[in-house]
Amino acid sequence: MNLNEMAVFASVVQHESFTAAAQALGISKSAVSKQVSRLEDRLGIRLLNRTTRRLSLTEAGRLFFEKCQAVMDVAEQAEYAVSRLSATPRGLLKINAPMSFGIKCMAPMLAGFRKDYPEIEIDLVLNDQMVDLVEDGFDVGIRIGRMMDSRLVAKKISDCGMSIIAAPSYFEKRYRSVIPSELTGYNFLHYSNLNRITDLKLTGEQGTVRVSLKSNLSANNGDFILSAVEEGIGFACMPDFISREAINQKRVVKLFPDWEVDTDNAIYVVYPINRNLSPKARVFIDFIANFYGNKSNLNR
Repeated sequence: MNLNEMAVFASVVQHESFTAAAQALGISKSAVSKQVSRLEDRLGIRLLNRTTRRLSLTEAGRLFFEKCQAVMDVAEQAEYAVSRLSATPRGLLKINAPMSFGIKCMAPMLAGFRKDYPEIEIDLVLNDQMVDLVEDGFDVGIRIGRMMDSRLVAKKISDCGMSIIAAPSYFEKRYRSVIPSELTGYNFLHYSNLNRITDLKLTGEQGTVRVSLKSNLSANNGDFILSAVEEGIGFACMPDFISREAINQKRVVKLFPDWEVDTDNAIYVVYPINRNLSPKARVFIDFIANFYGNKSNLNR
């Protein structure tokens, strides 16, 4: 098997274009086309459907692409293992992260990271806008929610526990007796840094309940949504790292503690799909994954 042909094919799929793949690989478009054609000839099956407008994977192509990714990952890990022996991580590392997560969770992690890698300088930019990592010059980013951007490589570093919260007075002193299905009649405050949702799925001993939501307020900052909940404007479904302190201080209450909020939100470290990672970015990705893999570090 020609690993170079596999890498070229994977690049075409990732960029959805022979031209873009050629630019990323630094070779001609015709060279890309020839290598993909040779690969198909050797396998004896078509991997890509080609039209004048777009490329799409055949069923065989989809399966082969998954295997290619696995092979590329192994090769990348092997190269990384060797490069770590010869390269000392150093230099400026630019990190982008959501405001609330950065303020509430990242200082202890970065303290440990700086202790282990004193030659790496950190430039952490916190904001609640979805920045373009490449255009804005970031090495890595932190994302919370469901990964949708196919241009990014994402490594899950932790589940993101979610809780439904409200001010103690919001349900007219009846919050403990409200059942999940009754939430439909109340105002949902949407934390737009997470993927937009139109209903909540809760699972408990009585089964699964879906709750339709209506909302007249959304914001991209979790601490603002928490403040709005405390003011009694509505209820919200928030990451535990944002709401935990307010719950412990009884500024808000956690609704339905015996029910699990069923979401696929998680915390990811991400980087551009076509970027060769530097040693400083590599060690940061490993460090943050190990740090938040220990849930006690996220729940401090």
